[in-house]
Amino acid sequence: MLYFLGVVALIALAAYRLFFYRGHRRAQVAARDFPDQWRQLLQAEMALYGRLPEPVRQRVESGTLILLDELDFYGCNGLEVTEPMRVLIAAHGALLVSGLSPGYYDSLRAVLLYPDVYRAPIEHHEDMVVTEGEDSRLGESWGEGRVILVWPSVAEDAADPHARNNVTLHEFAHQLDQLDGASDGAPPLRSRRQSQDWQAVFSDAWNRLKRDAEWRDTVLDPYGATDPAEFFAVATEAFFCTPEALRESEPDLYRCLADFYQLSPADWAART
Repeated sequence: MLYFLGVVALIALAAYRLFFYRGHRRAQVAARDFPDQWRQLLQAEMALYGRLPEPVRQRVESGTLILLDELDFYGCNGLEVTEPMRVLIAAHGALLVSGLSPGYYDSLRAVLLYPDVYRAPIEHHEDMVVTEGEDSRLGESWGEGRVILVWPSVAEDAADPHARNNVTLHEFAHQLDQLDGASDGAPPLRSRRQSQDWQAVFSDAWNRLKRDAEWRDTVLDPYGATDPAEFFAVATEAFFCTPEALRESEPDLYRCLADFYQLSPADWAART
């Protein structure tokens, strides 16, 4: 009998750890007070933070606490990671899911920070020939739950109120895209109808970018024409950094992003 009760207790404990612990832990962490020095830091160093309506700001602060509790931050090539670095990066990650839930980052484990542009190995395939080389990078997102960033680019993009790009949002957006196991420009969507609408709208907008980026200035970074995954990350940058321009030039794309993120940054910009 004691053996049976012990087994039941172990099963119950395992079920709690598997299904309930993380949610309870996140609720406890989110209920903590957000330090005033962190709020002052974000006011000074994160231009997007200053645009947020109060309910969104509160969710960003709670999400920041959760990400700081769950993520490991590693400095590379001699970079020492400080608390302000961690807070600024976590706040950008929290902004992306402030209309969703922290569960969208369940697979995210670590952020690696470099002090400067770094070199990454690449392979180029042409027919049966494979050529190996290196490429300069400002950031990457890996399906294994790692985001890689270059700190000076993070800080510069974050502080500039007129920035059209934001490498931190870009790489965290890739994590959302990779949630379903594929980096294909389509994060997990809530319904078949939403998926069909997303596919049609994003395909049209991507084709326009590929057609127009070479001969005229576009609200979307031309890098988004590379492939659908990069298009989603670039569109996410525009959605948060230049939302009014995106809504004017690509209204259907803006609508799809607002429906996914459950946010409308163009309305925030109108408030400031």
